[in-house]
Amino acid sequence: MSNKRNCEKRKNGFLGRFASAEDRKGGQFYTPGCIVKLLVEMIAPYKGRVSHPCCGSGGMFMQSERFTEKHGGRKGDISIYGQESNPTAWRLSKMNLAIRGIEGNLGV
Repeated sequence: MSNKRNCEKRKNGFLGRFASAEDRKGGQFYTPGCIVKLLVEMIAPYKGRVSHPCCGSGGMFMQSERFTEKHGGRKGDISIYGQESNPTAWRLSKMNLAIRGIEGNLGV
């Protein structure tokens, strides 16, 4: 298994455990990847701005970049804007953007 694939698998496992712990507290909720992918297919972010007011770990941003590249676009054709009230989820989103080389504005 490649390092990138292994890292992705570990990250997804961590996010799943994080989501389970948060759900028990009645706070944040984890949106399954298949739902995020469907939403991205519906909004079709070829170019422009992707804004998510409760971005969690940033899954919609990753799917949006994949969508753009899959349809002939380049990384950076979309601008990423988001916010997240949970500090741990906010850090996860920043990490997800950073490890993929995606620039985004998630506020402070």
